[in-house]
Amino acid sequence: MNIPPLLIVPVLVSLPSLFLVGCGSNEVAVAEEEYVRPVKLIELKAAESRLVRRYPATIKAATSRKLSFSVGGLVVDLPVSEAQRVKEGEVIARLEGRTFQNQVDSARAQYENAEDEYQRAVRLSRENAIAKSALEQRKVQRDVAKAQLDSAEKSLSDSILRSPMTGVITSVFASTLQNIGPGEPVATVISNETLQASVNYPANLMVQSVNRTDRKALVMLDVEPDHPIEAKFKEANLEADTETQTFELTYTFDSPDGLLILPGMSATMELSSTDAESSKISGVAIPLTSVLSEASQTFVWVVDPETKAVSKREVRIKDEVGEELIVIEGLKVGETIAAAGVSYLSEGMKVRPWTSQ
Repeated sequence: MNIPPLLIVPVLVSLPSLFLVGCGSNEVAVAEEEYVRPVKLIELKAAESRLVRRYPATIKAATSRKLSFSVGGLVVDLPVSEAQRVKEGEVIARLEGRTFQNQVDSARAQYENAEDEYQRAVRLSRENAIAKSALEQRKVQRDVAKAQLDSAEKSLSDSILRSPMTGVITSVFASTLQNIGPGEPVATVISNETLQASVNYPANLMVQSVNRTDRKALVMLDVEPDHPIEAKFKEANLEADTETQTFELTYTFDSPDGLLILPGMSATMELSSTDAESSKISGVAIPLTSVLSEASQTFVWVVDPETKAVSKREVRIKDEVGEELIVIEGLKVGETIAAAGVSYLSEGMKVRPWTSQ
């Protein structure tokens, strides 16, 4: 049988087309199968003999003073501003001093006159030329004049407001050429030599460690996380927060040179377990970001060492609060799990280690 020539061309043309379509489908399928999600992975290790917990912390001033004049007057000098460092005794503000100086001059003149009168009375009393009561009166007048002079000199001194400590000015309330009364706030100064960091400590841990003051503590400021600062336990508020059921712990630390630390700054407090607590630690440590919770169950994604595919596994976690958790059942040392991005994974998905480059 002879095939008509016109029918041969379409058949020949369609074969490459079908071939190309088939190849394209295979290439897409292969590309989809070969996609491997980059994920941050960690190899599990035994929990450190000294468990470290981290909590959000807030910086507070160990010593804060709101400064004011004990006398009133016109502010003529205000050489400080907010966030300025000051030394103990440094001038914060100054009142117009002519009135106070005039009062000192007048009081001194009265005192000198009273002193002269008293000394004259003393000489006369030796000659029995003055009554004893008159001598006592001159003495009282002299003492009153001296007290008035001391008061005037103190008022003159108080017209200059000085910092009671080395620290930082956090607030300035007054301004130059302002009439200000006694007790009205001028500025607030805090000590920046010693500061405080407060953390909210979970109740279940508080029961075990309320009397423990030997745990190592480090403060890491959010603005300077790579420069940990050693801190010491100061006190614990034994009244729990009604909403969070946590207790406030306060630690003190010395401000490093060259670093301006102010109240209200955010930080992380790193607390190490005590020796007594360390002996009870067993299991493997995992980051909080590796945990996936569903209903009342807790899971992690475990990576198969051969296929690099992930599988969901239920784990049991020691009742802890912090950025690092202790798994006491479900994982073994040496296994690899996904450390972050767990909500984007699915059963059987292949993964590879994520790198920043």
